[in-house]
Amino acid sequence: MPVVRAGPNQYLLVGRRGELENRGSAVRAILLPGAIYVLVPSTKQEAAFEFTQETKDGIPLRFKGIIIYRITDPLAAARLFDFSNGAGVGQITTLLTHVCLGELRHAVSHMTMVECIEQRKTTLSGVAEAALQATIHSGDGQANDWGLTVEVAQLAQVFIVDTQLRQQLEAEVRNEIKLKSDQSNLRTQEATRLTEMESEGRVEEQKLANDRESLRRQEELELAQLARRRRMQAENVATERQALQLEQERFRAEMEAAQDRVNTEAPVRLLRIARESEVLHDELEMRRLQNQVKAFDVEHELLLPRAQQELRREMLPLEQAPQIVEAASKVLHGTNLSIYGENGQLLGQLAPVFEVLTRAVQQATAGGVQRGPERDEPA
Repeated sequence: MPVVRAGPNQYLLVGRRGELENRGSAVRAILLPGAIYVLVPSTKQEAAFEFTQETKDGIPLRFKGIIIYRITDPLAAARLFDFSNGAGVGQITTLLTHVCLGELRHAVSHMTMVECIEQRKTTLSGVAEAALQATIHSGDGQANDWGLTVEVAQLAQVFIVDTQLRQQLEAEVRNEIKLKSDQSNLRTQEATRLTEMESEGRVEEQKLANDRESLRRQEELELAQLARRRRMQAENVATERQALQLEQERFRAEMEAAQDRVNTEAPVRLLRIARESEVLHDELEMRRLQNQVKAFDVEHELLLPRAQQELRREMLPLEQAPQIVEAASKVLHGTNLSIYGENGQLLGQLAPVFEVLTRAVQQATAGGVQRGPERDEPA
C-alpha cells in the first residue's frame, strides 16, 4: 500500500468511497485500496494584475495592483478547484484577478483622474476588496464558499499613459509641490518666528516669575526677620518683665525681711533706747547737779572778790569826792553866771551837766556822811 506525506505548508486531503477527509499538515498517511489523495497548499499566494482604463474625464491611466490570499478551508477549495495537477492555485489567481479588473474598470470609468490618483489607496482598493469578498463568500452557504481568506487587495500604482500629458501634469505637480513647499517654508518660518516669540515670551514670563519668586522670597525673608526681631523683642520684654518681677519680689522680700527685722528688733531697740534715755536722764541730772555744785563753788569763790569790789566801789566816791569838788570849784571859780537874753538857751543846755555834777557831789557827800558823822547837805 502506498504511503503519502504532506509538508508543513500543505494540507493532505484523502478521498475514499465518496468522502473527502482533511488529514492536516505535516502528516503521513497510508492509502487504502480505492483511496485517492490531493495536496492543497496552505501558504500565502500572490496575484498581481495590471490594466489600462480611461477615466471619467477621458484620460487613460495604467493601474497595477496586488492580491494576497490564503487557503483556509482546503476541503471547500478542493471541491471547486483542481489541485491534482497543481493548476488549482492558477485558477484561483485568474478568477480573483478577473473579478478585481471588472470592478475596478467600472469604478475608474466613473471617477476623474485626480480622484483615481488620490483615492487609489482608499476607494479603489476598497472596491477591489469588496468585490473579492462578495465573490469568495457568495452567501449561499458553504457549498459556494471558496475556502479562501483575502488578506490584501489594493491598487498599488497609477500611471498616466500620455507622455505629454504626464509631463504637463508632472510640471503642474512640481509647481504645486514647489508652491506647497514655499508655503510650507513660510509656515515653517512663521511657526519658527512664533516659536521664537513664544520662547521669548516664555523667557520673559520665566524671568518675571523668577523676579516675582525672588521678591516673594525676599518678602518672606524680611517678614521672617521682622517676626524674629519681634519675637526677640517680645522675649527681651518678657525677660525684662521677669527680671523686674524678680527684682520687685526680691525688694519686697527684703522689705518684708527688714520689716520683720524691725518688728523683731523694735522691742529690743525701744528697750535699749529707754535704757539709754534713763541713763542719759541720770547723766543729765548728775551733770546738772555737778553744774550747780560748780556754780556754788564759783559763786563761793567770787564772793570775796565781789565783796572787795563792792567795797572798793563804795569807797571810791569818798576818795574822789574832794578832787571832784575841787575841780568843779576850779571850773566855776570866777565865773559870772548871770546869763540872760539870747544866751539863756546855752544855759539851758548846760543845766543837765550841772545837775549830773550836783548829783554826783551829793551822792559822794551822802556816802561820806553815812559812813562818817551826819551832816547837812549844802544848799
